Amino acid sequence: MLETFIRIIPLGIGAAMTPSLLGLQVLATVGPAWSRRAIMVIAGAALAFGIACTVLFLGFAQLPHRDPKGPNIVQGVLYLLATVALVAVVAWLFRPHQSLAEKSAAGLRHRLEHAHAVTFFGIAFLLSIKDVSSFALLVPGLHDIATSGISPFGQAAAVAFMFGLALSPTLIPAAWRLLRGPRAERSLNRLYAWTMRHQFTIIGFIGCVFAVYCLVMGLGHEGLGIAPW
Repeated sequence: MLETFIRIIPLGIGAAMTPSLLGLQVLATVGPAWSRRAIMVIAGAALAFGIACTVLFLGFAQLPHRDPKGPNIVQGVLYLLATVALVAVVAWLFRPHQSLAEKSAAGLRHRLEHAHAVTFFGIAFLLSIKDVSSFALLVPGLHDIATSGISPFGQAAAVAFMFGLALSPTLIPAAWRLLRGPRAERSLNRLYAWTMRHQFTIIGFIGCVFAVYCLVMGLGHEGLGIAPW
């Protein structure tokens, strides 16, 4: 069970790197009625990731358990597909998008300044369900859990752990606002400006790191077994 957790931790951390979702929650936690809006953001993201994680896990659970002594072909293929997806995302993100990033930040703030709480729910759901980079990393992680052969309790704990990591961009700002009260708004506003201004660079850098990671894992003994590591 511990080995499974060690393998999925990097994937969960990578899936959590979603600046747009973080920016949305930061906006939700600033100003009046912040708690209702923050809850809606968490609920929207949780529904999207919950649906995806449930469907993927139940599908992968129909596959045979992995053989710890031999290569894991399906896992290797999933890692390599994740590599391809991340490389495609990175190739697009590293094109010049400065004006787009600035318009995105200003536009999101303007549209949501007086929006109803349910609007935050809908946007959080959409941002989460179309997050290619996050799902590229969740897929091999969920397959690993489903075919690991650990107990149902261990599998449930591992899925919940990955789910929690994927939701962390919505949970951390809300927790910070709850702990600090109105004093948190200044730092949250600065975080929003910086995150949205550099969102493409952030995702691109994270995508590069995890594309290499998935390639290494896909070729190594945890995947196709082609490489000696």
